[in-house]
Amino acid sequence: MKILRSALLFCAALFSVLLPSFSLEASPVVTRSAGDEFARFRENPPAVRNVTDRPLGWRPSPLDLSQVRPSAALRRELDILAAGAGGAPVFPRTFDLRELGALPPVRDQDPYGTCWAFASLASLESTFLKAGKGAFDFSEWHLAYFAYVDEGSSLPAFTAIAPGFGSDPIFDQGGSVFQAAALLARWTGAVAESTRPYQNVSPWPESSRPSASDRAAKRLENVFLIQGEGLLDEEAVKYALMRWGAVSVRVVWDDGAYSGEDFSYYNVPETGGGHIVTIVGWDDDFPAGNFVADPGRDGAWIVRNSWGTGWGEEGYFYLSYAEPTLGYPAVFLGGDNNAFDRIYQYDPLGWVNNIGAGGETAWFANIFESRGNETLEAVSFYVPAPDASFRVEVRTGGAEGEPGSGELVSVMEDILGPSGYHTVRLTRNVPLSGGERFSVAVRVTTPGFLNPVAVESREAGYTEKADAEPGQSFISADGVSWTDLTTQSGHEKSNVCLKAFTSVSSSGGGCSFGGESGVSGLLLLLPLVPVLWRRRK
Repeated sequence: MKILRSALLFCAALFSVLLPSFSLEASPVVTRSAGDEFARFRENPPAVRNVTDRPLGWRPSPLDLSQVRPSAALRRELDILAAGAGGAPVFPRTFDLRELGALPPVRDQDPYGTCWAFASLASLESTFLKAGKGAFDFSEWHLAYFAYVDEGSSLPAFTAIAPGFGSDPIFDQGGSVFQAAALLARWTGAVAESTRPYQNVSPWPESSRPSASDRAAKRLENVFLIQGEGLLDEEAVKYALMRWGAVSVRVVWDDGAYSGEDFSYYNVPETGGGHIVTIVGWDDDFPAGNFVADPGRDGAWIVRNSWGTGWGEEGYFYLSYAEPTLGYPAVFLGGDNNAFDRIYQYDPLGWVNNIGAGGETAWFANIFESRGNETLEAVSFYVPAPDASFRVEVRTGGAEGEPGSGELVSVMEDILGPSGYHTVRLTRNVPLSGGERFSVAVRVTTPGFLNPVAVESREAGYTEKADAEPGQSFISADGVSWTDLTTQSGHEKSNVCLKAFTSVSSSGGGCSFGGESGVSGLLLLLPLVPVLWRRRK
């Protein structure tokens, strides 16, 4: 599939950054420490339910994401669009995905702490609808179950702790969009709701227990992480809503900050427990006087909760633009479940930490062995900062433990916009024979960020089942001299986050999500037609 090099809203043309001349041995692996939020949660889990006994469910990951922000190209692209419209505002004052038929029905997570699964799959369902790819209802029950129950020896679960969001040892563990991304990216779902319906009862029936043989209805292809924590970048989130669909987001929930009369929320004390909800639109004219405290400005996000239609305005509420407790807005995009036949991976628990080689640029690689006659068509990896440029190299017939050896059979370069998880289709597919060794090496440059490589690592209280063997994952400063990651202190059980996808019978590439890979391509924002939706108050 040819990847266009036009301006993407989240992407900008970046000049190649010269590779550092030092070797990895001269510049040891640099590891970024776990985020403060995870450390606080591990030491003292917060209150888990609000005063009306509604379930929450946010459990932070170890990632420090202070470097994540919208792509620098966003402002430039919006300036161009505004100039083309004679200086008129790029976005309408009101927008609602419900009016476009791009939202699934409101669901109810009660009685379990599974908001993270509901918000992540709500975004995935919405983006399919928004792209005209069909209406799907994915199983939160299946996703939440395998977050804490091993799916198999090569697909371990995250670390379970005392159930903080209730009493169930599986479904009250809580979770995050990063766990959802890791599970879906490794092909744990997305399973149809009809296969594993959600159980709104406790205890849940044994007959509802998910199985590793449950067939996926669709696959994950990309997760675009728009920014880290704090006030949302309004233009970036509005663009994501109009371009792709619903955006999941973390909010700190306290019932005292909610107005049941105006269905509004503004948590000025910044107290409460973590909850994940789904942004589906906005209203620039929502009055500041409708919040329990004055946020200092009008305007609100229109948000879908996962507490059923009996709560709020038929399951929705209005979240102030000034809300200070928001974090990790993300968009989930998927593709067909038959786009590829096999997945090669060493990172079933996904993105846990970032490492580097002393600069903005680093190389990382995995060596795999083909399980049969097939064609390598795509790879996937995470980028921990926006505006990353990359180069993918595929080699076959190399020596054991040497990812830079063998015949170079496929090369591609491009630019990514948002941080997050990206599936990249190769410009030249690679035929493989059974038992053939092949390596995938990626050079990534993250401007302004010195730890550009995402890794799965063993982290107490989170990924204690993470494992690694010598000869799997490698890192390099220059793409020439490679170091086995397991030989680095503190990374004996670490692998780089890099997957490979093959088709047994190739016809020139799998079916993608609307041609969307998160790589630079011509994506037209205009026209932005206002959706005239008004509150029923």
